[in-house]
Amino acid sequence: MVFCSTLGAFASLLVALVDPRIVNKAGPDWLWMGGRDDVIRNLYFKPNGAFRRFGLPALLLTFGGGGAALFWILQHLV
Repeated sequence: MVFCSTLGAFASLLVALVDPRIVNKAGPDWLWMGGRDDVIRNLYFKPNGAFRRFGLPALLLTFGGGGAALFWILQHLV
């Protein structure tokens, strides 16, 4: 249940990133443990939910690097 809730919240964040009608790209405050004052949220987003100057490329690199790291780990377990 926790996994599905986390997956749903992550999917909600990804949909918000590509939808041009949504102004608050950070998503709802409950998505972040610290709300608007969350340290990780403030790396990518301004307090109003808009991206910082290089927030979108940094977020995409973080997702890509994390996915590549998980792929590498899974390949080397066998």
